[in-house]
Amino acid sequence: MVNFSQDTLATPFHRGELDIQERLGMREKVHSYAPGFIRDHLPDQHREFYAQLPQLIVGSVDEQGRPWASMLVGRPGFISSPDSKTMSVSGQPLYGDPLADNLKDNAPLGFLGIEFQRRRRNRMNGKISKIRDDGFEIAADQSFGNCPQYIQARGFQITDAVNAPETPRPLERNSTLSHAARTAIESADTFFIASMFSEDQSDNRHGVDVSHRGGKPGFVRVVDERTLLFPDFAGNFHFNTLGNIALYPKAGLLFPDFETGDLLYITGAAEIIWEGEEVQAFEGAERLVRINVDEVVRVEESLPLRWDFQGYAPDLERTGSWQEVAETIEINHNRNNWRRFSVVRIENESETISSFYLASEDGKALASYKPGQYLPIRLDIPGEDASLNRTYTLSQAPNGKIYRLSIKREAKGLASQRFHDQMKPGSILEAMAPRGKFTLQEKSPRPIVLLSGGVGITPMIAMLEHVLLEDARTGSPRSVYFIHGAQNGREHAFGRHVRKLARECASLTAHIRYSKPQKSDQEGIDFDSTGHIDMELLKSILPLDDYDFYLCGPSPFMQALYEGLATLGVGENRIHYESFGPAMVLKPSAQTNKRQRAEHPAQGPVPVCFAKSGIEIEWWPEKGTLLDLAEGAGLTPAFSCRNGVCGTCATKVKCGAVDYLDDPIAPHGDDEALICCSTPRSAQGEETCGEDFGVILDL
Repeated sequence: MVNFSQDTLATPFHRGELDIQERLGMREKVHSYAPGFIRDHLPDQHREFYAQLPQLIVGSVDEQGRPWASMLVGRPGFISSPDSKTMSVSGQPLYGDPLADNLKDNAPLGFLGIEFQRRRRNRMNGKISKIRDDGFEIAADQSFGNCPQYIQARGFQITDAVNAPETPRPLERNSTLSHAARTAIESADTFFIASMFSEDQSDNRHGVDVSHRGGKPGFVRVVDERTLLFPDFAGNFHFNTLGNIALYPKAGLLFPDFETGDLLYITGAAEIIWEGEEVQAFEGAERLVRINVDEVVRVEESLPLRWDFQGYAPDLERTGSWQEVAETIEINHNRNNWRRFSVVRIENESETISSFYLASEDGKALASYKPGQYLPIRLDIPGEDASLNRTYTLSQAPNGKIYRLSIKREAKGLASQRFHDQMKPGSILEAMAPRGKFTLQEKSPRPIVLLSGGVGITPMIAMLEHVLLEDARTGSPRSVYFIHGAQNGREHAFGRHVRKLARECASLTAHIRYSKPQKSDQEGIDFDSTGHIDMELLKSILPLDDYDFYLCGPSPFMQALYEGLATLGVGENRIHYESFGPAMVLKPSAQTNKRQRAEHPAQGPVPVCFAKSGIEIEWWPEKGTLLDLAEGAGLTPAFSCRNGVCGTCATKVKCGAVDYLDDPIAPHGDDEALICCSTPRSAQGEETCGEDFGVILDL
């Protein structure tokens, strides 16, 4: 394999593009195909493609070194290619186009041929080899095709104005964005961006580039009269534009009005925003790009083409909007506030598990979450004085529009019975923002193994869907092994869904094991093997490799697999787990706020006193956490997560000490305990309350 860091001549990319490819872990992938994909000439297919276009997008640079994006227009055939190294353009820049001043001998230009109707596009970079009275010729440096992503389909009509492109039109030239310019930008679903970098004029990797950007109308945000902000979605991973900006932070933008023919030219400084809450909140955005305006040219009815809109690009379904970004950020800043949600749909996943789809009652965006996290909810139960608080895992990949809870009916579960027996479309419940520590390690390059039992499948479905969506979006599949255990087909949820995904995705291997299959369950169709998930099964499915393991299921299932993986030498940092029901710990925890988990936690009984309520009760391990103990005694402490994440249950410890079942991450005082994930330390010793109680809580 070529070492591109040492042999820069082995790659068609300059150092700015290479640095970003390396930063995002795409360098090897891109170089597996790019050297043969990016050519120093025009293939015949590209030559034919350009010849049938009515427009050509051009990137150029003025005498001040500022990039501009432009559009040349003519009847099909105005672009030709006499040979594979040359492109010929017969036509002149439109009135007011900065390109007119930038066409000079040997000037670098970037070109984009785009066919809106069929969502096709090709790129070429080169230098002017000849200027003629009726146009110019370009010597090709680089030529390559582009993906069809984010192109809105449009058909075109040529107007008679094509015969006189230089006819004067109303023109505005400003250093700020006028009202008309702002309106044009805020309604645009398409623009073109020019950028450049040139350290060595003789190197064909350097020069000018121009590319297409598409999104939902309004995807470019006008921050103020001098500033624009837009999301950068996943593309072909060449990072031509971003690589140029990283080294030469200037750009030119062209906004065409496809209905009126108005053209808006902008040039200014460019900045890549890699991180921040706006990046996180904008669905589909990999990063943002900020443009600080230097000059604006607006020409009315300049374009001698009219387009009829035929449809948005399918890719836009996975992208957000600035309104949703603002709503999401506001909601994320108030994650502990209760919001009202309505049930919009209910689907049966098995005889015991149903999915409940929730939408915000106010119609605003949802708080963001990561696959594997859970949703704290609050239910009003008729006949009960207090609301019922529970947490349920979100069982689908985040989409910014809806939450899905897949809930198993439990014989003694007041909340689950409420869902199954009383909930219907239109029912209302309250929820906080999602939270939880059981999430995917998305930056890890290792293959993923999702291991679940019973209703523990719910976070795994969210993780699986998310990984496969990311694979489709980025074009970089990550191997996933989905291994699930259920009693039989009656209990098995999402079976058909997982089978369908496995058929469609080469990167996914699915194995279903039933412990007690019924006669109606068909091996090879409904399930793959009989028994319980154990290490022998894992050894038979998983090739020799280094994996990230994710576990969720009943306690015996979790403990057996954790111990088995540890025996094989799998490190703690490779085993991630979540349990349902009472919290459990499969590994030693670090010390936390002087209340570390004991080497040998108390086995009970430990006398506990809830001071405010005057309740005295014995704690045993089977009674769970101190929160479980309090609820069993008839108390209703405030809580939201049961995992030490939100801090809602923080309670003052008047005497004694506690141990944590897992390291809590929520802030709390030195004299407080998070009772949702802690147990009393001991019934005897210095850290108790004498002979009467192991711990006294101000509850």
